[in-house]
Amino acid sequence: MIRLTARGLGLATVAVILLIAAGVTGLRPLAWPAGLLLGLVAAATLLAWLSARRAWLRRRLSTDRVAAGASVPIRLELSRDSIGLGAWGYLEDAVPPGLGGAPVLPVPSGWGHLETQLHYSLGTFLRGRYRIGPCQSTTLDPLGLASARRRLGGRNLLTVTPAVHPLGAATAGAGTGLIGEATQRRSSVLGPDDALIREYRPRDELRRIHWPSTAHTGTLMVRREEHAWEPSALILLDNRGTGHVGAGPTSSFEWAVSAAASVGAHLIDAGYDVTLSEAGGRRLTVAGDTTRESLLDHLTDSTLTDAEDLADALRSDSGGRAELLIAIIGRLTRADAVALTTLRRHGALCRAILLQPTEPGPDDPADILLANGWRVVRDAAGGGIPQAWAALADEVPR
Repeated sequence: MIRLTARGLGLATVAVILLIAAGVTGLRPLAWPAGLLLGLVAAATLLAWLSARRAWLRRRLSTDRVAAGASVPIRLELSRDSIGLGAWGYLEDAVPPGLGGAPVLPVPSGWGHLETQLHYSLGTFLRGRYRIGPCQSTTLDPLGLASARRRLGGRNLLTVTPAVHPLGAATAGAGTGLIGEATQRRSSVLGPDDALIREYRPRDELRRIHWPSTAHTGTLMVRREEHAWEPSALILLDNRGTGHVGAGPTSSFEWAVSAAASVGAHLIDAGYDVTLSEAGGRRLTVAGDTTRESLLDHLTDSTLTDAEDLADALRSDSGGRAELLIAIIGRLTRADAVALTTLRRHGALCRAILLQPTEPGPDDPADILLANGWRVVRDAAGGGIPQAWAALADEVPR
């Protein structure tokens, strides 16, 4: 797109006024400067267009996946033909608001076929999926009378996942690191693996395959060992709009999402099968080699909902498999506390991270959880996620 700058429009306006004056007054000498100004503007427009022709751009991101809070270096590779003569320009990339703003990058002038590399960095403040581009290229003539604007390059998708905070060293295969008790007691209490031989599951060691049973059944079977207990955890994420305050990266909901990502990643590294359940009904069960990425992808797309209670989230553990229950709640009500107590079973560890302060006194809903064996951290959003997790360190993997 070719357009005149404010300076160019000013000169063109003066030229038109001189031409009108020459026609009205009959003073032909006024037409000469008018023609000169119009010719200058026309030449500037042609020069800007010629200097911007055959432009091509490629955008390269150092990574297309990054945690919130990290910076992303970006390189722009610009190729173009220029006739020089002092023409100059600049590039401005199209960047979504959640990533801040891209700087205006000056493009050096020259003659002939030019290859230019430009660099800048983007800050990531809020998780989400962002499309960067296309890039706006602007070329101006030496006098700045006309500009040629073109869109160059395509779009790149940048995925900003929730920030994951280290919560301490996870115990590999953390079956024995959960409550610090003997594995024999775990098996006797929880008992999903009471059979000496069972079907093969992801992450089972190949040396435990029981070949006679495999040949007999036609299905991979493994020997159950005392230390082969496979723990599972349920994380409840309160994504009700009424339970959170604030907006943007400092909101309590973003704190909750980052906490769910941190706790989930920590437990996955410790060998847990993790189920993530949201108040809006979305849920994810992760197991296998790609569990961490699947969890972060799921949380990247989490949004606030208009759900009024935790009923949909609680259905995720209807089978009663989880040995560790961690609820991350925005604002706890008495109805929420009563509903959460239904998840408490013999042998299961129940923990609650409450983001908003609760009402002290006899009506404190957190007391309902405490009376039913839960361990509770109050007003957690006022501090850091590692500090909230440290408050639950008793009987939690470290």
